[in-house]
Amino acid sequence: MTEVKAGDDLFFTATMAEVLEKQGYFEDALTIYKILLDSGPADKKDEVLRVKVDALKGLAERGKKRASMPPHA
Repeated sequence: MTEVKAGDDLFFTATMAEVLEKQGYFEDALTIYKILLDSGPADKKDEVLRVKVDALKGLAERGKKRASMPPHA
């Protein structure tokens, strides 16, 4: 996903992030969850999003490390 931020002329939903997460696109899902947290008023859903963000940070980081490792010979 290209660099996007809150305020860009795009919209994101938690459902979009969930689909990406299930497909293994952890960094993209993480980006959407962060945008959702940054762009809306604080409410009870924010705690759920924060938990997802924390969980995906580790998965996204492990995915980066795996992608940068050379294949086994």
